[in-house]
Amino acid sequence: MIRRRRSGSAGAVDAADGAGAAGDGRRREDTETSREVRRLWWALAGVVGEANAEGARLPPGAVPTVRDVDDVLRPLLEHLEIHPPNGEELRGLIAIIDDYLPQALRDYLALPARYAERPGPTGTSPADDLVRQLVLLDEGANELADLVYTGDAARLAVQARFLDAKFRRSDLDLE
Repeated sequence: MIRRRRSGSAGAVDAADGAGAAGDGRRREDTETSREVRRLWWALAGVVGEANAEGARLPPGAVPTVRDVDDVLRPLLEHLEIHPPNGEELRGLIAIIDDYLPQALRDYLALPARYAERPGPTGTSPADDLVRQLVLLDEGANELADLVYTGDAARLAVQARFLDAKFRRSDLDLE
């Protein structure tokens, strides 16, 4: 299982390859989906590393917000490595990790520094726009996590009702 350890505010990552058994004793299948989840884990680590490395060029609030996204998605990816995501969940993760988050950072970092604080046609600066995009991505990551964990809880409740109906003795049962 992939493991991560934070040390200080730098967000250092200590990872192990997820090719073995899951931490709870169950053996995880090495499916295309589990490989994609592991790839996303590494892609997210790369984006966070880039944000950390470019922190001096990013506006105040950008790096902490990227780390907030990481704090939501990292445990979610670890969960999904054992409990594979459905198509909608996987598409959401791919969009945030592979597209939206790195693109926002790349677009901002491509600007010459003197344009970063200059108000644009909308009256906001690119720095303001980047922070607003990152906050929206953090909210989206939290919504995605809620979707995954709520779905898991609903499946657990359905299973509990099934088992209750199957194995609970009825008052009508004769002894």
